[in-house]
Amino acid sequence: MLIKSVHIIRFKLMRDVKIHFSVDPARPLTVIRGENGSGKTTLLYAMLWGLYGIAGLAKVANVDAPRLTSTFCPAGRPVAVEVEIVFEHTDDMGMSSDYRLRRLVLETPQADGPPRRGQDTVTLFRLTPEGDKPVLPADAWIERLIPQRLSDLFFTNGDDIQKFISGRVHSHERQSKVHQAIRELLGIEQLTSSVGDLKYVHGNLKRRVSAESGKDAEQLEDLCETLRRQIAEQENSRSNIEARQKSMETQQHEWDRELTQLRGIGDLDELNAQISTLKTRIQGYRGREQAALAEMRSVFKGQPLSWAFAAAGIEDGRAKLEELADRRVIPNTSLKVLEDRLEDGECICGSDLHPGSDLREHVQRLIDEQRENSEMAERLTELRYAARGLVVAAADVDAFAAKREATLAAYTAARDDLARTDVELKQAETKRSRIDDTRVRTLTDELAAVNKKIGDGVLELGRIAERISSLGRQLEEREQELTKVTQKNRANRDLIIKRDVAEELRLLAERVQGRLEGEYVAKVSTRLQEIFLSIVGAEPDAHLGVFKGVSITGNFDIVVESQNGTNLDTDYELNGASQRALTLAFIWSLMEVAGITAPRLIDTPLGMVSASVKQRMVNTITHPPTGDEPPYQVILLLTRSEIMDVGDLLGQHAGAFVTISCSKDYPTDLVYDWLGDQPEVRACSCTHEQACRICARHIDNAHGLVFRDMEATV
Repeated sequence: MLIKSVHIIRFKLMRDVKIHFSVDPARPLTVIRGENGSGKTTLLYAMLWGLYGIAGLAKVANVDAPRLTSTFCPAGRPVAVEVEIVFEHTDDMGMSSDYRLRRLVLETPQADGPPRRGQDTVTLFRLTPEGDKPVLPADAWIERLIPQRLSDLFFTNGDDIQKFISGRVHSHERQSKVHQAIRELLGIEQLTSSVGDLKYVHGNLKRRVSAESGKDAEQLEDLCETLRRQIAEQENSRSNIEARQKSMETQQHEWDRELTQLRGIGDLDELNAQISTLKTRIQGYRGREQAALAEMRSVFKGQPLSWAFAAAGIEDGRAKLEELADRRVIPNTSLKVLEDRLEDGECICGSDLHPGSDLREHVQRLIDEQRENSEMAERLTELRYAARGLVVAAADVDAFAAKREATLAAYTAARDDLARTDVELKQAETKRSRIDDTRVRTLTDELAAVNKKIGDGVLELGRIAERISSLGRQLEEREQELTKVTQKNRANRDLIIKRDVAEELRLLAERVQGRLEGEYVAKVSTRLQEIFLSIVGAEPDAHLGVFKGVSITGNFDIVVESQNGTNLDTDYELNGASQRALTLAFIWSLMEVAGITAPRLIDTPLGMVSASVKQRMVNTITHPPTGDEPPYQVILLLTRSEIMDVGDLLGQHAGAFVTISCSKDYPTDLVYDWLGDQPEVRACSCTHEQACRICARHIDNAHGLVFRDMEATV
């Protein structure tokens, strides 16, 4: 089945969008370019709904009743939602025909609650030159061509692409997905059904032969049937226990990993003791800090601080006072002498200083001048004598400096110790906050319980194996007795021949089933490894490489082996690009081995992928089929950033290009206004290297796109 076109009407924001896909074997790729929020996922959902109805859409949308109409549709007004898919199918005779599948439903949005929706109308027509011929029933026919349970293989959302290899689901669920995909695509499921039919026919014939061989034979046949039923019951019990064991082992692994992570943080009691010690140390450091501050305040309150700041100035002043004393400016004794001479009436030189004389008046003037300077001289004299005492006090300056330096060092050391210990305390408290002591104890108890259950399961499996062996021996003995009785009583020869033929056919079908399943799994496993290692650029024999190989185990688990021989955890030890590469490799290898011609649509597969891996991935999944490889169809929904670094490959392998855009992005991202009354998604024929008036975005210059001054509608 190859999809040729899809026409979407009033599905979400796709009011009227038609897209054509490449069905050219030489160019199997269709590129649908669209930025986030432009409608790529809406296109995926519309195609799933068109093929499978609400059941197919609910599976990926993770809601029971997903809305089909736009939220801008008014409440209470019915909206006709329609998807038409035209596809090509080649039957077992090699005859190709085109078909048109149309699904239509009326949905009425509600103001409150989910919309009301009527019954889907589904029609399927085979397109012939003579006219369209209905194919009935449409849903059953589509289910046979492209089963809904395998829609994960054909329509993949990039965010969910790891579901075949991810440990986010239990291992038995993951293994079941892989097993089911292999059985369905490789036709083993039909063979299993045939084996069941042959078992039923063989059982009926055996009962008829026994009935014709007499009462003894009939009783032996009843006994054999009882033994077979008991063996089947035991085998069913074994299968249930094995499935339960797998589930418990998966849970055990998850709990053990969680507990290891919690214990890896640290022991809770040790952390509590460490936190208590750190808090005590912090209190001590704060005491040292306060003591240093108190000592510093005491030092700054004393005279030594004043001496430390004033010593140089005091020394200069004292030197100047001594200089004045040496010059006999101080102390001032001339004023007293002059006053005494004036009182005696006779000058030192013997001249007469009687009142009214010129000489007396001269002496009086000198006395007045000296009196003006006497206050300053007396003050300077006092300072001189006081300064002599300061020389002794200044000797404390050096002691103050030493005290200050020691106190500052003590304070700094206390602050450093406090800051370092505070960081250690926060780290320890953060560790403790990450340890859920209740969870640790719960996990410990649960692990002990599940370990006991697993051990009990192993013992029970051993007992079941012994019972099956014993019942098998009994069945073999009774069947030998039955054969002798049947031969002795000569039952209807034709009936015996039919019974024997049915048994041979059953055994043959079972052997073929086992062989095909084993061979096909081996082929898929081999091709899976080739594709995966090619995409990630790994060599199995490279000594410095990470990946050595990939395989599908007998339990249908996809295992990645490292160079040192250990199995890598696909969730925690593979990066996002390698996880995508592994899933794509599985899908591609499975479809190649099965020879299935079907679409492979992937939404945003190249996110988180480097340029070199992106190029190898695109080249691997889009190159034209060679040799006896069946034709296929690849539809990639890509953003502009995903297209970077692989533009040339897309140009070589793509037979069709479409760009989808949404008017809600104007003017933030889109350059041109579409002048609509509501947001809508439109498609244009621009390639990955072009832009037009519909899809042009402000970032296009950075991507080197060629602008076409037109509305390039599809």
